[in-house]
Amino acid sequence: MSHQKIDSKEVGLSIGLILGRYFLGTDDLHYGYWTQDLPVTFGNFVKAQENHSDLIISHLPKSVRSILDVGCGAGVLAKKLLSRGFSVECISPYSVLSDHAKENLEGKAVLHECYFEDFNTDKTFDLILFSESFQYVDLEKSINLITSLLNKNGSLLICDFFKTEAAGKSPIGGGHRLTRFLETISRYSFKEIINIDITKETAPNIDLLGNVYNNVGLPIKSILTSYFTSHYPTLSRLIAWKFRKRFNKMNSKYFSRSISGEAFAKFKTYRLFLLQKS
Repeated sequence: MSHQKIDSKEVGLSIGLILGRYFLGTDDLHYGYWTQDLPVTFGNFVKAQENHSDLIISHLPKSVRSILDVGCGAGVLAKKLLSRGFSVECISPYSVLSDHAKENLEGKAVLHECYFEDFNTDKTFDLILFSESFQYVDLEKSINLITSLLNKNGSLLICDFFKTEAAGKSPIGGGHRLTRFLETISRYSFKEIINIDITKETAPNIDLLGNVYNNVGLPIKSILTSYFTSHYPTLSRLIAWKFRKRFNKMNSKYFSRSISGEAFAKFKTYRLFLLQKS
């Protein structure tokens, strides 16, 4: 019997959900939006995440009644939309997050457990929402599908980060290239209503993440490495050789001290787009 491989994105999001629930008491998986009057500390992270949701909700067109929330995470934003009287349907491709979303939504929203590109329905919507989920979808296929799923004069709202044209290698992965997104969307019948650059307000999240890696992750990694090397030297050498490429990648990505808000702002641009189908 073959076993289906677990997507690394699902693993990362699931771990983030567990840590958020235990340490912060939140199911929200989004970046925080840091206003000037909000000090950048872990104690304020939940408030920054609430700011992020409030920012999205504040830019919903007044004519919107039905919303398709693509990549709904644990359903936190969808629950807030429901509480404001919107009709909401959600898409979640990952089983662990879907279970938490069902718990949070309490049966008040239809949850489709599939990838967006595989979504099939006869319904159309006033607005399709991607909150930090657009980076995961196939660009061309998804925009084609979005066009067919929107009502006449319906809207697409994307709140996510994109790659810039900065030279060099980003220590932070993810995101479509902004220039390619703009070129692709220009070939469809969309009118740009809003294009807000919120990189400055979201980059502090990466500074917090970098502090965790440097001040928590590195010491723990060092302790565990020393323990296994001293107690199981032969096995440690074998594992180090067998998985050397993966370990090198992890060290470069997580433990090189290169993850920072400054690096994020160089290689990424975080945008809130509101586009209207015309």
